[in-house]
Amino acid sequence: MNIVDIIVIGSAVMLTFGILVVVLVILQQKQVVQHKLTIRDKDLQLQKERLIAVLQGQELERKRIAEDLHDEVGAQLSVLKLNLNGLQPHLKTGNGEQERLKETKEFTDIIIQQLRYISQSLHPQALDNLGLAHALDSFCSLMNKNKQVQIAFKTAGNGQKVDREKALNIYRVVQELINNILKHAQASEIVITYKSSPTLLTINIEDDGNGKLLTSLETSRKKNDSLGLKNIESRLNIIDGNINFVQRTPKGTIAEIKVENYQPVA
Repeated sequence: MNIVDIIVIGSAVMLTFGILVVVLVILQQKQVVQHKLTIRDKDLQLQKERLIAVLQGQELERKRIAEDLHDEVGAQLSVLKLNLNGLQPHLKTGNGEQERLKETKEFTDIIIQQLRYISQSLHPQALDNLGLAHALDSFCSLMNKNKQVQIAFKTAGNGQKVDREKALNIYRVVQELINNILKHAQASEIVITYKSSPTLLTINIEDDGNGKLLTSLETSRKKNDSLGLKNIESRLNIIDGNINFVQRTPKGTIAEIKVENYQPVA
């Protein structure tokens, strides 16, 4: 074997060794990246589980308070209204007592209505009994009684059932959006369109306001003491949903919520 053959064989061996080293380095880097991704995924999953636990705790407390308001305070107000009705035949006329009693009864009716609104906001009973679409329809009807804004609710689709936890989070997102529209958008009308297919649930919320809804939500994101868009995105992230905002013509904002695979698991 001459010197040329030795050089060629040596070069081939060194090249093979070099390639082997490069491959090993690449494989090691891939393992490191994969390990980091696994740790990140586990961390995200842990954060998600913690958020779910916090939200579930909040919902249980809301439900307890709503039931106390309905069962205790609501019952007492109903008794008060009955007692007021019983006083009517015993009052004198001509000295203003009938008018004062009428005002007191009207004021009691207002308190009862506000109590129902608060109870419904804390825990939507219709969600458990009738499902998401009926709960949202009931929420709109209750909001219309306050006469702050006119809300129309429309449905389209096959009326598939919605998973209970997903329904509750969607309900809270819609509730948060409506509250922000009332606070910042100066809208007079809101239209909620509920569409369902076997694999996709879409809810559009349109307002005829000043178009500042998204700006107000983005501003609230930067405040430590305000939930706003963070709350909306967190709830949708839990159920693998998303939300998009577009400007409405001629004015206002359209918020589109989409949730795939929303039905209960058999």
